[in-house]
Amino acid sequence: MSGVRALAPDELRAFRLARLVSAEQMPYFMRALFAAQPVAAPGLGTFAVDAQWRLYLDPALLVGAGAWPVPVAGAVLLHEVGHLLRAHGVRGQSLPKPVQHVAWNYAADAEINDDLLAAGIGLPDGVITPQSFGCEDGGIAEDYYTHLIDPATGQQFPDDDDVGCGSGAGCAPVPGELGAAAGEVADGLDDAEADLVRRHVARAVQAAQGKGRGSAPAGLARWAGEVLTPPTVPWDRVLRAVIRRALADQSGRTNYSYARPSRRSVPGIVAPAMRGPSITVSIVIDTSGSMSAADLSAAMGEVAGVLRAGGVARERVRILSCDAASTSAQAVRSVADVVLVGGGGTDMRVGIDAANAARPAPHVVIVLTDGDTPWPDRPSRAHLVCAVIGNDGALARTPAWASSVQIPVGAS
Repeated sequence: MSGVRALAPDELRAFRLARLVSAEQMPYFMRALFAAQPVAAPGLGTFAVDAQWRLYLDPALLVGAGAWPVPVAGAVLLHEVGHLLRAHGVRGQSLPKPVQHVAWNYAADAEINDDLLAAGIGLPDGVITPQSFGCEDGGIAEDYYTHLIDPATGQQFPDDDDVGCGSGAGCAPVPGELGAAAGEVADGLDDAEADLVRRHVARAVQAAQGKGRGSAPAGLARWAGEVLTPPTVPWDRVLRAVIRRALADQSGRTNYSYARPSRRSVPGIVAPAMRGPSITVSIVIDTSGSMSAADLSAAMGEVAGVLRAGGVARERVRILSCDAASTSAQAVRSVADVVLVGGGGTDMRVGIDAANAARPAPHVVIVLTDGDTPWPDRPSRAHLVCAVIGNDGALARTPAWASSVQIPVGAS
């Protein structure tokens, strides 16, 4: 593949036409489509993106005898911009190490493509969807990735150095990627600019809901809600600290496992692969009468943050509702799975005891509450995280041996 360069005039015209078709099909993506900077990547054989919002386009797919039809090129542009909007590059970095980049690319593609198909976008034949590997539509990439790397599925992947969708999708960089520094070919976007674009598109998606032609699919609507109401607590950092205390392994260190043999070939020896640690988390949500609708909304935002945190497998996250009594632990894989019941008095000790009694036992118990509750007198085996919603004075009443964080109501 020759070097990355600026698009030639005829290539630029073809790109702009494909972009206009994309913007007409999904008008709420327009800001992102025009924010991404196109460059030519001769010989790439596909389109890809980098972490700085550059679009790498094989000119042979834009002009000439082998060019994609304009609607197909436009559909692939929507797909690549989808990787950027959903921050697949950053999310891929939070996966347990070592990351299988091709599996992550498939998982991220599936998260995007079911929504594009629901919007009536004509994707090329053979694209990856959740059904391609036996999953239901409407999930998230982390769930698909967990399914794909499970040895029981028998999935096989090409080498990780195969060309994927680029570093902007959490894959290996495209040959000749320009990097973070401003390049002579095309400047990229920094993190702050990218976040502004995501929020603009999220608001446009919400505005498009239920407006007929151009209305957004349900999966995009859920994404928009998460962008505009992010969790207050940096759960990645909080849970990494808890992992260091709760598990023997240091954060980021991996264990050897024969569940998936190493890809390094040693004659006559079956070597184990390295797998990152995964923790079990129980979340106790205060559903007593003192919890307002705004408090519960803030709590659900934090649940979404825990589900997205690195090192936490979604099949290991459980939810309990608690007022003066507790429900049984329910496994959840997304916020949509959570069912809250309650409305009576408040005693989070009951919920904490129920969380600790579940099997397998949790490594971490997170309590989301307004703080008007008694707390346990002594620590249990699981590390306790007290997340107090509003109610500034209640934070001082949490146990000294627990981790305590404040969640301002309406801060999002």
